Amino acid sequence: MLIKICFSPDLGFLGNKNVYKPKPNFVKKRLEPFFDAQNGALMPDSNQPRGSESDPALSSPASSPAKPNPGPPREASPEGAPDSAGAAEGADSPEAERGDPAAPAEKPRKLSKGAKWRQRRAASRQKRAAASAAARRERRAAETPEEREKRYLQKRAATERSLSADQAGEIVVTAKVQEFLSEIGQPQLAPFIPDPFQTESIELIKSHDVIVSAPTGSGKTWIAQKAIEEEIAAGRSIWYASPLKALSNAKFIEFGKIFGTDLVGLITGDHKLNPRSPIIVGTTEILRNQLYDAMSSARDLDYDLVILDEAHYLADLERGVVWEEVLIYLPTRVRLLLLSATIENAREIADWLSNIRGTEVKVVNGGERPVPLIPLCFRRRTLSTLEDAAGKSAVPDKEGRRRSSFGSRRDLPFSSGSLKCLRDLDLLPAICFLKSRSDCDKAARLIDLGVSEPPERALARASLIDEYVAKYPYIESYQDLTPARKRAVASHHAGHLPQYKFLVEELMSQGLLSAIFATSTVSAGVNFPARTVVIPQSDRFNGSGFADLTATELAQMTGRAGRRGRDLIGFALILPGPFMDLKLMDGLFRSPPNPIRSRLNIDFSMVLNLLKAYPLSHVKDILVKSLLVWQNARKKSAANLRMAGREIIASFQKHARFLKKSGYLTAAHALTPKGEVASQLRLDHPLVYSEAIAAQSLPDSPALLAATVAYIIDSSLKGGGQSPYAQKPPQKLIEALLNFEKATTSMASALAKDDFSTPSYEPNRSWAIYEWALEGDFHSASRRLGRDIGDMVRTVLMTVEYLNQFRSLSQEYPDLSQAAQMAQSMLLRPPIV
Repeated sequence: MLIKICFSPDLGFLGNKNVYKPKPNFVKKRLEPFFDAQNGALMPDSNQPRGSESDPALSSPASSPAKPNPGPPREASPEGAPDSAGAAEGADSPEAERGDPAAPAEKPRKLSKGAKWRQRRAASRQKRAAASAAARRERRAAETPEEREKRYLQKRAATERSLSADQAGEIVVTAKVQEFLSEIGQPQLAPFIPDPFQTESIELIKSHDVIVSAPTGSGKTWIAQKAIEEEIAAGRSIWYASPLKALSNAKFIEFGKIFGTDLVGLITGDHKLNPRSPIIVGTTEILRNQLYDAMSSARDLDYDLVILDEAHYLADLERGVVWEEVLIYLPTRVRLLLLSATIENAREIADWLSNIRGTEVKVVNGGERPVPLIPLCFRRRTLSTLEDAAGKSAVPDKEGRRRSSFGSRRDLPFSSGSLKCLRDLDLLPAICFLKSRSDCDKAARLIDLGVSEPPERALARASLIDEYVAKYPYIESYQDLTPARKRAVASHHAGHLPQYKFLVEELMSQGLLSAIFATSTVSAGVNFPARTVVIPQSDRFNGSGFADLTATELAQMTGRAGRRGRDLIGFALILPGPFMDLKLMDGLFRSPPNPIRSRLNIDFSMVLNLLKAYPLSHVKDILVKSLLVWQNARKKSAANLRMAGREIIASFQKHARFLKKSGYLTAAHALTPKGEVASQLRLDHPLVYSEAIAAQSLPDSPALLAATVAYIIDSSLKGGGQSPYAQKPPQKLIEALLNFEKATTSMASALAKDDFSTPSYEPNRSWAIYEWALEGDFHSASRRLGRDIGDMVRTVLMTVEYLNQFRSLSQEYPDLSQAAQMAQSMLLRPPIV
């Protein structure tokens, strides 16, 4: 007997994905369709093997036929109005108005021959239009993704030709801009001489903690290199922390070339290379976890200097808490070097650190940009300064602009003609910031700058591409490789494979590309500056909607304009349009970056690890040291600091009460055995995973374990594209996920009741990880996830990082630890690594 099972995204007690809302008899009602009523066993499917490589459920689901378009909805009639034409006509007669039932009906008006012919012609046209629309819907329903993309490209190419023809007129350059353009050139080759702020930083770090606040591209990395050289020469060790895994990997390679591969190690959530090296490069989260371990075991950290790169991440909404924890927990013996883009309140951060570390923290300001930046505006075939263009511009209707949805922006904000202007004015290479990944890819495929380049440049680009293809064969068929090879343009965003992004970065850094199209996230820590950055909108998508750019975000984006050592001047080109506020942009260019504000918030991992290391009274003293308390205190006195700390201490106590009620803490705030296990799970929702471990509901199979762990990882990695109803997943996977939910239902309900964050379940994500772990096709697993292939890579790496937490339980749960290790090895294969 075959039982069809619907695998829905709301499988498993979802309701609102952000708030857990259990219902009466929830488990029983949810699980009834999956079990035999007589023996209680999971209903078998005779047509499907149970989760193997040859499992038909691991193949891509067939696309469902498109539903016919029902046409526009009929407008409702006003209350009390007749809803038929005949009724309306009858209401116009005097007899109908008097309500006389014996009144004779009005005779229909006799039509002329011409009117009848026009009626027949209109009916014929409507019939042909309906038939044509139906045929068009059928054709599009039968289209493959490749045919759909080809049709779009043909339509877009026609639009491009039209726009290019429209912009073929002569470009008018104002006198002020001509003066700036005359300064374009290459600086003379000369030996590198460090700037005064660089030498000052190196001298101060010998005896002080130092905050270096300098514009992007001014040479902060040189300071880090020199500081590392001096520490290595003195026989000391260094931890270099960065906010992103990609940046950590890049710095690991860069430092290996400078200092030697035997002296540099890498520690991230999914990689551990040369962990005993004197120079360790890793993410800030790993450093925070090492500080947790050092505090709980009452030992000192094995490093003498900690360098926090991109320190303005302290203000990051989601991850700033990790940076603040590191600064609070770091022993005062360890010197601290913070490298940051220009921040408005660097002195305030230094005063806070001086207060909690008991030593003076010096601030070094980098001053002006090493390459001056000129904001330009290209409007109606006139190139002027942004200041002049904003003065002549009317302020657009922001409310109208905000009502525009993300999906309504279908066309690119500029054509090849706009960038050809940059080519003619010698303003390439350029970085063009676009609103979405799809726009970046479309621009790379459609826009042709018609660049006539020296043969040796094209040969060098082809040689580098061939070198990467030989090293990473799976990018050879990458469709985005063709624009880079043939037209010297490329797209760059988080949806691409990491190896492809490394190639684009290398091509750009060597000056082998004319333009790249990127989302604003490319400005965070990636080093491939250009002569010009192009910004076609004054807002950005923040995950839930469009919001105006801030001064800090604009500074990050324009920080790549002007290459030190290659350019004398850099440019930011603003393109007016329906989503551009010229007055706002002009004001942002004149504004200082936004000040850093604390993002500290209490979570269960923090509570468990602090109570594991210190008594409650000491923990309260630690919390009072936070930047949050410092900024909330009106006066920097001990009494006011304690008063400002009451809110954060109250939040800590609320978490501690829940932990005691749930059996993770004793009445004396000591960790129970369950608390000891949960304290080692430094991830989202450690209590949910801990309940699953205690109930022994995590599967022994490495592939199923990986899929189950991925079920509730970071909610920002939600799946999307494929309908979960198109095909039934493997029964083993269904069973594993249901067992996990049954074991964690009580904890999730308790968390929701006390207003704590609850997990977001994503079955498609688990299915994608399960398929990949069983050596399935990478692209098929990516389609299962319903996101770009770069998101699939990120999902796998985060799953590996979570599995690493379970590996640490080798003493308490050796079988689980071994299964987690095997699952990691199954997931870490090309193109992931």
